[in-house]
Amino acid sequence: MGFLSIKQHYPASAEVFVMGIREEAHRQGMGRALLHQSQKWLKDEGVEYLQVKTLGPSHPDENYAKTRAFYLAMGFKPLEEFPQIWDAGNPCLILIIKL
Repeated sequence: MGFLSIKQHYPASAEVFVMGIREEAHRQGMGRALLHQSQKWLKDEGVEYLQVKTLGPSHPDENYAKTRAFYLAMGFKPLEEFPQIWDAGNPCLILIIKL
């Protein structure tokens, strides 16, 4: 019903590389459980910061607005929106959390 993949960039930092939850399983706690378990494991491994990249708020996509709302509810903070990481039509928002 869902998956989460982590990419560790440095000993102290990692990224939610990709996470997906089947639509019929949305809002049932699966994403929250996957993220909590990943954060616990990362913290136990000595990782201090976790980031996630998603479509930025300057793009009107309603589904990504829900994605951003999920990460904000999970305690992530927006760091910066970059139009040049992907391309100008797909602005990249980087969100971070201290573990």
